[in-house]
Amino acid sequence: MSDTKNKSSDDERTGSAAAGPKKHHFTPQELQKKQLDKLLEKIDKPVHIPSRPSPKKSNKEPKDYVKNVQGSSAGAGSGEFHVYRAGRRREYARLRNMELESKEEREQREYEEKLQEKRAQDEEKTDKNRAKRQRRKQRAANNKLSKRKAEDRSDDENEDEDGQEENKRSKHEPDNDEQ
Repeated sequence: MSDTKNKSSDDERTGSAAAGPKKHHFTPQELQKKQLDKLLEKIDKPVHIPSRPSPKKSNKEPKDYVKNVQGSSAGAGSGEFHVYRAGRRREYARLRNMELESKEEREQREYEEKLQEKRAQDEEKTDKNRAKRQRRKQRAANNKLSKRKAEDRSDDENEDEDGQEENKRSKHEPDNDEQ
C-alpha cells in the first residue's frame, strides 16, 4: 500500500511539472512584460487609461452637537484623556487643513496675478515691436514714393528741357514754308 501512495505522489510531482511551467513570484520587469504582452495580443481593443485622481478634501465641518460632554463632577474618568486627545487632534487637523487651503488659494492668486503681469508685459512689448515694424514699413514706402516722384520730376524736367530746346530751335530756325 505504501508503494501506491508513493507512486501517486510521484505522479503528482512529475505530472504537475509536465503539465506546465511552475508559477513563481514575478519580478517587476516580468510583470510589466506580461502585461504588455497581454495588451499587444488584442491591438484593436481600446485601452482605458484612468485619469489622475483629484486630491481629497477632508475638511469636515465641526459637528453641531457635542458628544461626551464632561460632567460637573470633580474627577475625570480614565477614558476622558483619550476623548480629549482625539478631539484636540481633530481640531488641529481641521485648522491645519484650513491653513493649507488658504495658502493654496493665496499661491494660486499670486500665480494668476504674476501670469497677468507677464501677459501684459508681453502684449506691451509685442505692440511696441508691431508699431516699430509699421513705422519701418511706412518709411520704406515713403522712400519708394519719394524716389518715384523724384524720378518722375527728373523725367518731366528732362522732357521739359527737351521741349524747351525744340522750342528754341524752332524760334531760331526760319521756317522753310515762309521762304
